[in-house]
Amino acid sequence: MQIISKYLHTHLFSSLINFFIPLFGIASLIFFIKMVSLTSVIQLSFFELMQLYIFILPQILFFTLPVVFVAAAIAMLNRLSFEYELVALFSLGISPHKIISILAKLAALLSILLLLFSLILTPQAKQLYKGFIIYKRAQAKFNIKPSEFGHKFGDWYIFINSKKGDFYYDISLYNHQLQNQENFITAKKAALSNEKGHLALTLYNGHAYTYKENSLKEITFEQMKIYDTGSQTLFSYTDPFDYWKIATKSKKRAFDLTLFILFSLFPLATLYFLAAIGISNPRYEKRGVFLPTLLLVALYFGISFALAKSLTFLALTTIPIWLFAGYILYKNLVAKRY
Repeated sequence: MQIISKYLHTHLFSSLINFFIPLFGIASLIFFIKMVSLTSVIQLSFFELMQLYIFILPQILFFTLPVVFVAAAIAMLNRLSFEYELVALFSLGISPHKIISILAKLAALLSILLLLFSLILTPQAKQLYKGFIIYKRAQAKFNIKPSEFGHKFGDWYIFINSKKGDFYYDISLYNHQLQNQENFITAKKAALSNEKGHLALTLYNGHAYTYKENSLKEITFEQMKIYDTGSQTLFSYTDPFDYWKIATKSKKRAFDLTLFILFSLFPLATLYFLAAIGISNPRYEKRGVFLPTLLLVALYFGISFALAKSLTFLALTTIPIWLFAGYILYKNLVAKRY
């Protein structure tokens, strides 16, 4: 059995590579075009584009891996059938059920990996992506031009002498409303960042002055942060548990959770379909596998999307239905013959 497992794993790996590279490349290209379109709204460097790509990488892998596995498994079984390899194995007493059991272990491992991607990594990556975009848009609104008066950062009037890269130099800030006194700050350098959900201006090496009732106070600082508390909170991050806990109240989040689980279990739910479509005797059957595979993927994803949208968690009951339907098809097309 170990020899058979190693034999099938080798052929499956070769088939996986052939499907994964083009599908992953196409998916990456689609997402990359979407990211590049953001440059019409916000300014992104090449490094920031790569950072955004890393944020969406779990989504790309999540939607690519289950389709690649199913297509590769069917293609492998079809190729081995066409080359009479499976016929030889069946004649030696290796039943199709043993081949399915080998694929079942791989499908189970992949489904666990997909659940990890969908329930843990993808929510965090989506939040990072959304938070980064919101921050960049807020940063674009900041857009303070050096050597010009009249700019504001929250309640502070701000003047900047020069800018190089992401740093501002020779900064002056004035606020006459804070704590009912006049406040004046100067700093040699400053940088903009996202701190605690708000835009923050970090000042380096400066002086702060307060004036009230003929009293002038001065402090010297190496670093000071000023928050734009008047603006809308940029983004608040949640851990995976809190992220999905909202599904009990939000229909949209419940739809996402249901759909992610259905897509994650795609390799297991369609396990018997793999054998029913891929295994054949080329002497008597010359059916193609491309259209049935495409139809299987389209039907599963389409039905899952529609049911998750209308039934949310009740749509998960379709998993045993898919297994049963696949088993019936496998029993009539494969099990009875081999």
